[in-house]
Amino acid sequence: CDRSTGQCHCPPGRTGHDCAQACPEGLWGPGCQEICPDCANNASCDPATGACLCQPGYTGQRCQ
Repeated sequence: CDRSTGQCHCPPGRTGHDCAQACPEGLWGPGCQEICPDCANNASCDPATGACLCQPGYTGQRCQ
């Protein structure tokens, strides 16, 4: 928490007044300001790391 403003300093992947929300779909990282990579095969993007989270049966950096 910032001592001057009272604003929370959220960890990567979290946002909101009290950091209770994950980054919106398609964004990740500190302040949710990074754009997720193009993950294949219905994979999602980890809001904290930006890594593709592959569906069962798929592997690789982009779940290709």
